[in-house]
Amino acid sequence: MKRKDLESLNDIASMIRDRAMADLARLNRQRLDLETERTQIAQDMQTAWREGCDNLMLAKAAENYEKWAQMRLRQIAESLAQLQPLIEAQRQRTAAATGRHRNLGEIAKKMLTEQQVAREKRL
Repeated sequence: MKRKDLESLNDIASMIRDRAMADLARLNRQRLDLETERTQIAQDMQTAWREGCDNLMLAKAAENYEKWAQMRLRQIAESLAQLQPLIEAQRQRTAAATGRHRNLGEIAKKMLTEQQVAREKRL
């Protein structure tokens, strides 16, 4: 294999690795956004419950909010459950892409060393 071919393969592997890492970052960001929303809704539910206890006029609004929040929390839990296998699969793809890139880099270094040794022997 020529050095130029190896460099091209290394560049392609680098692009694939970068894309896989970007996809993994996007999925992790989606997970983080859902978890943040879940936390915020739980805090808002507690606040609404306290306000409802303190003020009878707000009690019905707090009850309605709690119903909506419970429904939204179920949706978030379902979304997180669906997202987890996607994240795991993307982690595996990213690890494979990183491994390929690393292997090609090692092969390139090895070829360069072999070429330098061959040059030294010629001298």
